[in-house]
Amino acid sequence: MPAFTFTTRLAASAAAAAVAVLGLTTAATASASSDGPVTRACTAANSSTTVSEVSRPVNHLLLTVTNTGDTPCNAYYAPALRFDDAQAATPVLESSQPQAVVTLNPGESGYAGIRTSLPSGEGTNGHTATTLEVHFKDRADEDTNDWPTLDLPGNGVYLDSTAAVTWWQYDLDDALSY
Repeated sequence: MPAFTFTTRLAASAAAAAVAVLGLTTAATASASSDGPVTRACTAANSSTTVSEVSRPVNHLLLTVTNTGDTPCNAYYAPALRFDDAQAATPVLESSQPQAVVTLNPGESGYAGIRTSLPSGEGTNGHTATTLEVHFKDRADEDTNDWPTLDLPGNGVYLDSTAAVTWWQYDLDDALSY
């Protein structure tokens, strides 16, 4: 048998053995971490959502989502907010984007800050809103089509053209810092 053929067969056998070992290692790793990454979105079906007034900063509300399910869920992106019968969603403060998706284990909460108006009064089209629809997003940044409608605190909340919402945050102080 020529040396070239023997060397080629030896190399092929070594490569096949390496692939087999790699396959076993990959299978063992996959079964050890069978939970995998969390890709399930938080929605009205697996979480509870509340909106509340805060004393500081002025002209802000705090939106809280709490995972009421049995498995983790992700609060993707920023919530799409619709006050009363508004035709457009409230603008998102893009500077509030966190470094990672907010993953909530069962019982944990995430937060979004809502600026209702600027204290300087420079906004336009001011009005009082009484309800808020909170639209959750999925991993592809699409509406989950499962949203709660919340009553706003008191007799409603004053909003104007400077209203905006943050991305979901792990910490309520971060949500209210914008």
